Amino acid sequence: MKFVQTLKNNPDLLKLIVIFKNPDIIPEAVLGASNCFLVALYGYPISASDTPSLNNVRFKCYMKFSFNNSSNMASLPLTEAAAQQHSLRVYHQIQHWLGNKKRPQDWG
Repeated sequence: MKFVQTLKNNPDLLKLIVIFKNPDIIPEAVLGASNCFLVALYGYPISASDTPSLNNVRFKCYMKFSFNNSSNMASLPLTEAAAQQHSLRVYHQIQHWLGNKKRPQDWG
């Protein structure tokens, strides 16, 4: 699975995904962690000082795919806005599973 392989290739991401288990985290921290993970998932390097935006990665993937006749545009990364909403909902779902009540309106 690509998810597991991404974690193996980027052990620092484990520190980021732990954020999803923290019941006292703010939405901005969840969004930052998910952006880093999604960028790494598409094979782009991440660093504390210079992680590209997901929209930038999407554009680079689009440009690469546009020159390939057999490319599948459905494999493009999410837009940054869609990824943010998805990440907030994932955080809310994980907190629900852990028994922590969160207002759905605050989490996507």
